Amino acid sequence: MMTPSKCALALAAALTAWPILTVGAAAQTETPPPPPPAVETGPPPMSLSLSQAVQMSLKNNLDIRIANFNPRAREQDIIFQEAAFDPNAGGSVTWQKSNNPSNNIFDVGQVGAIVGIKQELWDYNAGFFDRLKYGANYSVNLELLRLASSSANSVFPILYRSTLDIIYNQSLLRNFGRQANETLIVIAQNDYSVSRSQFRQRVLDTLKATEDAYWDLVFARQDLDVNRQALGLAAELLKLNRIKVQVGTLPPIEITQADAEVANREQGVIVAENAVSDAEDALRRVLNMPKEGGNWDLSIAASDEPSFVERPVNLPAELETAIAHRPDLEQARLNVKTADARMAFDRNQMRWDLNFRAQYSLGGLGGDVQQAYDPNGVPLFLPSELQNQDFFDPLASIRDQDFATWTGSLFLSVPIGNRAAKASYAGSRLVKEQSEVQYDNTRLNAEVQVRNAARAIVTGKKRIEAAEKNVELQKKKVEAEQKKFENGMSTSFQVLTFQNDLITALGTKNRALVDYRKALSALEQAKGTLDDYLKVSVQ
Repeated sequence: MMTPSKCALALAAALTAWPILTVGAAAQTETPPPPPPAVETGPPPMSLSLSQAVQMSLKNNLDIRIANFNPRAREQDIIFQEAAFDPNAGGSVTWQKSNNPSNNIFDVGQVGAIVGIKQELWDYNAGFFDRLKYGANYSVNLELLRLASSSANSVFPILYRSTLDIIYNQSLLRNFGRQANETLIVIAQNDYSVSRSQFRQRVLDTLKATEDAYWDLVFARQDLDVNRQALGLAAELLKLNRIKVQVGTLPPIEITQADAEVANREQGVIVAENAVSDAEDALRRVLNMPKEGGNWDLSIAASDEPSFVERPVNLPAELETAIAHRPDLEQARLNVKTADARMAFDRNQMRWDLNFRAQYSLGGLGGDVQQAYDPNGVPLFLPSELQNQDFFDPLASIRDQDFATWTGSLFLSVPIGNRAAKASYAGSRLVKEQSEVQYDNTRLNAEVQVRNAARAIVTGKKRIEAAEKNVELQKKKVEAEQKKFENGMSTSFQVLTFQNDLITALGTKNRALVDYRKALSALEQAKGTLDDYLKVSVQ
C-alpha cells in the first residue's frame, strides 16, 4: 500500500500538474496512470497577447470608428463660422431697350404730335464686400452705364457714366471688438476640442474594456484549469477508494461519496468551459474580430499571465495628474469656456447700437457730343470746352478724382426695454454658473475614482499576499488529511472537503491577481493616462 508521504506529495503535485498516483496492494505494484483530462479538439487556438489585443481593438472597434466622425464634423463647423468673414465679390449686367413718349418741349416736333424717344441702356456693376472681425465692414462698388438715346436734344447721344463708391461701416458700441464678433468661432473651436476629448475618452474606455475582457478570459481559462485539476484529484481518490474497498480496508460507502464528488466536479468543468466561451465572445466583441476566415470559431489562448507588478501609489501626485489629463475634466473646462464666451456676447448685445458710416464717391461722365436745338431750330448754348469734342472718357474723371464726394454719418439705435437681450444674458449667466458647478462635480467624481482605484491597488496587493499564504496552508491541510486518511483516521468526505478548500483558495489567488492587474489599469483610466500606460498614441 502507498505510504502517507507519497500520497501527500502526489496531491501537492496535482495542484500544478496532472498527478500520477501510485497505488497497489501490499506488493507495491503500480496501477496504470489515470487518463489525461479532456482537451479541446479542433484547430489550434489563436495565441493573443495583451498588446496585440489592444492594437486590434484600436483598429477594429466600431465604437471608436463611430466616435472618430465627430471631430471631423466639428472641424467643418469651425470653417463654417470662419467663412462668415470671407470677402465677397460680385457683379451684374443690366440691359434695357425702350421707346417712350417724351414730355420735353424740346423734343416736340409738329404741333400736336408726340415724339417717341428710343433708348438702349447697358448697366455694368462690380462690387467687393469684406467683413472684419472687429465689428467693421467695407465695400467697393463700381458702376459703368452706357445710355444711347434718340432724343435730338441730348448733349450725348451715347452717354457714359461711371460711379465709384467706397463705403466703410464700424460698430462703436454693440458688436464692437473681436470678442463679440468671434464668439461663434470660439464656440465652434471649443466644440471641436470637446469632440476630440470625447473621442479620446472613447478610446480610453475601449482600452479599459479590452484589457478587462482579456484578463477575464485569462481568469476563465485558469478557472477551467483549476476545475480540471479538481476533477483529476477526485478521480484519483475514487480510484484509490475502489482499491481499498477491494482489499477490504474501506466500506463501500466511500466509493459512493467519491463518485458523487467526481460527478459534481465534472459539472464544474462544464460550467467553466462555458465561461471560457463567454469570455472569448466578450473579447471578440470588444476587438470586433473579423468573422472572415473562421476567426470566431477559433478558441483564443491568452499568452500573457497576470503576474504581480509592484506599483507604488502617491495619491497627491495621482490626483494632480488626473486633473490635468482626464478627458471629462477637459470637456468640463471647455464647457465653462463656451458658456463664458456666450455670456460675454449676450452682455454685449444689451448695449445701444451706434454705427459710424463713411463714404467716398467718385463720378465721371462722358460720351459723344451733339449740338442741341430749340423747337425753332435755334442752337442751344454749348460750352466752349465741349465744342469740337467727339468723346469724353468717364473713367478718366475717376482716375483723376475730378468729382469727389465725402460723406460721414452716425446712426444711434436705443432699444426700449431691451427685454430680449436682457433675458438672453440672464440665461447665459445661469448656464455659465451651471457649467462651473458641473466642473466641480466632475472634479469631485474624478478625485473619488482616483482614490478608489489607488486603494484597490493597495488592497489588491494585500489580497494577493493573503491568497498565496492561504494556498500554502490549504496544501498542508490536504497533505495532513490525506495522511490521516491513509492511516484510517479520516474519511473520503473530509479529504474531498479539504480538496475543495484548496481549489477555492487557488481560484481566489487567480482572481486576486487578475483583479490587481485590472486595478492597475483602473487607476490609469481614472487619471486619464491609460493610453500612455499601454503605450498607445491616440490620433
